[in-house]
Amino acid sequence: MLEALQQQFGDVIQSAQHVGQGIRVRITPDSLPAVCQWCKGQGYTYLHDLTAVDTGAELRLVYRLFSLASGGDVVLTVPVPRAGARVPSIADIYRAADWAEREVYDLFGVRFDGHPNLRRILLDDDWEGHPLLKQTN
Repeated sequence: MLEALQQQFGDVIQSAQHVGQGIRVRITPDSLPAVCQWCKGQGYTYLHDLTAVDTGAELRLVYRLFSLASGGDVVLTVPVPRAGARVPSIADIYRAADWAEREVYDLFGVRFDGHPNLRRILLDDDWEGHPLLKQTN
C-alpha cells in the first residue's frame, strides 16, 4: 500500500513509514481530498478519527483511515499554520468527517473549505477563540 501511495502521490508526500499493520504519511494540505479519495478506493472506507495537534509551531491535522477488510490503517498527517489554517473538507468523501471537522474548527480554528455546515459544535456561538490552541508568547 505504501509503495502504491508513493507512486501515485510522490510529489505531495513529505514523509512516509510503515508502522505495524499500517502506514503513516505526511502530506500537503491541498492534496488531502485526492489522497483520501484514493485511499477510500483502496479499501480504507472508514474514517476512524480526525483531530488536530498544536505543536506550538504549527497545527497538525491527523486523519486515521481504517480498512475493515484488512484491519490496517492509514494515518495522514497534514501540517497547517497555527494562524489562518485552511484545508479542503473531506466531508463529501467520508461522511464521518462532517462533525469531526466541525469539532476541529471549534476547538482549534481550522477552516475546512467546502464543508456543508461549518459552525461551532461544542461551544456557544458567542464563545471567543479556540480553547485547544496553545498560548504562545
